[in-house]
Amino acid sequence: MRGKLIVFEGISGTGKETQAKLLQQHLASRKIPSIIVYHPSPELKTILSGWRKKRHIDNISEAYFLLADRYDRVRQIIKPALEKGEWVVCIRNWISALVYQAKTKSDRVYLQKEFGWFEPEPDRLFFFDITPGEAMKRIEKRHEGTGEPLGYFETKEHLYEKRKQYDLVLKTIPHVRIDASQSAETIHRTIRKGIVRLAKR
Repeated sequence: MRGKLIVFEGISGTGKETQAKLLQQHLASRKIPSIIVYHPSPELKTILSGWRKKRHIDNISEAYFLLADRYDRVRQIIKPALEKGEWVVCIRNWISALVYQAKTKSDRVYLQKEFGWFEPEPDRLFFFDITPGEAMKRIEKRHEGTGEPLGYFETKEHLYEKRKQYDLVLKTIPHVRIDASQSAETIHRTIRKGIVRLAKR
C-alpha cells in the first residue's frame, strides 16, 4: 500500500514543526511508520543564509537552489518512503516557492511547471493561518528562548506580504485552512480529523 503525503504550509510562527511532530507521534501510536521532511532542507537553509549575507542573490537564483534541493529530497527520501507505505509529513513544499521566490504571475507559472515535473501530489495540504502580529510574537519568543537567529523573512513586513501571497496562490490549490491561533492540542485534533479517512485506505 502506498504511503500518504501530508504537507503543512504557512508563514513562519504558525506551529508547523510542532504539529508535524505531534502527527508523527499519533501515527506511531497507530503503528504507521512516518518521516518528517523539511523544505528547504537544513543543509540548503545554511547555504542560503550564507549567500544572502555575502552577496546579492535574487529570487530566481534562490528558486533554482530550491528546485535542486527539493528534487533531491523527492528522489532520495519522499518517493522511496511512499513506495514502502510510509507516511511523509512535509514542512512546506513547492507552494512556498510560489509565495517566497515568485515575484510575478509568470514567475509562479514557471515555478509551478518546474516543480510539477517531479513533485508528487499531496494527499492532504494543510494551510496554517495566523495574523502576522501573532506570528511575530511567537517568533520573537522562540528567539529569546532558544537563541535561534531570526530568519530572512521573519519580519513583520515580510509576514504581512507573504500571508497575502499565500491567499493568492492557494485560490486554485485544494487545501484545509487551519486557524493557527488556537492551542496546539486543538490544532492537532483538527489535523487528526482531516487525515482519518486517509488512514483507513
